[in-house]
Amino acid sequence: PEYGFARRIAATAEGRDHPLLSGRGAAWDAPAIHSDAVIMPPPGARVLAANALLDVQAIEIPHGDGVFWGTQYHPELDLDELAAMLRVCAEAVVEAGLAPDAGAVSDYAAEIDALHAAADASLAWRHGLGADVLEPRQRRREIGNFLDRLVARQAG
Repeated sequence: PEYGFARRIAATAEGRDHPLLSGRGAAWDAPAIHSDAVIMPPPGARVLAANALLDVQAIEIPHGDGVFWGTQYHPELDLDELAAMLRVCAEAVVEAGLAPDAGAVSDYAAEIDALHAAADASLAWRHGLGADVLEPRQRRREIGNFLDRLVARQAG
């Protein structure tokens, strides 16, 4: 499971030039909250990104005349939304061994909330977070890339 942030995500060989990941660096972090994962991609799928925890962090799946792009991580989440989800999932976070108790999860979520409310260099440093998570445009890059591709297809 990943609760909080997926760390050091990197494009695979197939993902390096994929439009979904355009503008991403060699490795990035992203909001993540899940206890499930893609274990075996379907036939024809292209794994676009992975990290040390999961072999599939981003994927392209063709289906009929269409193509699905998906991420295991959550580029759509603002940090306050991530903090709220952590509070809701506190028991699962503790059961996963990632926090000693619900109070620790609550404290962690409060710090994530604080990062959403205002730039705080000391909190960003403590959590090892950079622009890929803290700057909304960077955090939402995959959404922007998808929309750019959709607009280009509509115009083409």
